[in-house]
Amino acid sequence: MRAAVFSGVGRPLSIETVADPKCGPRDLILAVRQCGICGTDLHASQGGLMTPPSGTIFGHEFSGEVVEVGRDLKTDWKVGDAAVSLPMIGCGNCKFCASGNPFFCGRVQKTGMGQGVQGAYADLVRVGINETVRIPRGVDWEFGALVEPLAVALHGLNISSFKAGDNALVIGAGPVGITLIQWLRLSGARNIVVTEISKERARLAEQFGASTVLDGSLHPKELERQIVEALGAVPTCIFECVGAPGVIEDCFAVAPIHAEIVSLGVCDRTDHFRPFIGTMKEINLKFAVAYLRSDFEHTLNLLESGALNPAPMITQRVDFDHLSAAFEGLKVSKTDCKVLLCPGC
Repeated sequence: MRAAVFSGVGRPLSIETVADPKCGPRDLILAVRQCGICGTDLHASQGGLMTPPSGTIFGHEFSGEVVEVGRDLKTDWKVGDAAVSLPMIGCGNCKFCASGNPFFCGRVQKTGMGQGVQGAYADLVRVGINETVRIPRGVDWEFGALVEPLAVALHGLNISSFKAGDNALVIGAGPVGITLIQWLRLSGARNIVVTEISKERARLAEQFGASTVLDGSLHPKELERQIVEALGAVPTCIFECVGAPGVIEDCFAVAPIHAEIVSLGVCDRTDHFRPFIGTMKEINLKFAVAYLRSDFEHTLNLLESGALNPAPMITQRVDFDHLSAAFEGLKVSKTDCKVLLCPGC
C-alpha cells in the first residue's frame, strides 16, 4: 500500500510503498477514505516528547470502509461498512476499556504515534473492534474524518464546569478552538469570546458563532480590558486551545477570581508559569486529553441530525502527491484550519 512515512526530524514525509497492515483476530482493516492532518502530528515531527521513531506513519483523524474482518469476530460488521475509530486499540478487559476510555489502558496501542499501530496517512489502517464506531447514513467521509477533532473539544467541554447560559473565553481558533466554539453554541453559551492572531482563523471563528473575536497578540492587560468592555467581565470558563509555552501564564493573568481554565492545547515543551497567581485567585486548572467512545457516538449523532455542520473547517484537500508539501506548509501557515488527505483522489 501507499503511505506517507516519517523518516526523522527536519525531513519531509516520504511517500512509499509499505506492507499492508495485518488484521488481528479481533481487528478490522479499513480502506482510508479521508484523514485529517492534526497539529499533534506537526508537533511530533519537529522533535520533543512526542517524536516517534523513524518509519512511523502518522494519521489519527480518519474515516474508512471495512475491507477485512478479524477471524474471531462474531459481529454484524461486514466488508463495505463505513466506520470511524478511536485511534487506539485497548486490551478490552480493564476498567478503562470497559468504560469506553481506552486511552488510559495499560496495554493500549496508539495509532499513528509509533506506539503499536501505524496511522492513516495510508491506503489502509488497522483498528480494534471495541474502538470502532459505525458512520450513519447521511454522514460523508469528510465529516467522518472530523469526528476525532470534534470529540477532542467535546471531551474538554464535558470535563469543565461550563453550563448553559455561561459566558466562555476560548484562547486560539485553530481546529480545536473552532470545534469547541461549535459545542459551546450547541450547549447554550450566552457569549463566546475568542482570541486569535490569524485574521483568516478569526473570520472562521465568527462564522462558527463567536460573539467577539479579539487579537490574540495583545498584552494580557489590554486583552482583559477589551473582554470586560465587550462583556462587562472576564468569563470564569476559559478554554486554552493553543498548546504553546506562556499561554497558561497569560490565562492566569486575565482570569477572574475562582475561574476555571481547561487546557486542550498540546504542549510538549517546558513551560513556565507562576502558581502564585493561580493561588491568589483560587483558579482551577484542568488538562483534557483524548475522548471517550461515547464522545464519538454523540458527535456522529449530531452530524447525522445536521445540528453540527463543520464543513467550513475544511480549507484544503490533498492527495498523496501533495501531502508532504501540505504537511510542511502547516508548520508555518496560520491560514488553514483543517487539511484532509484523500488517498483515493
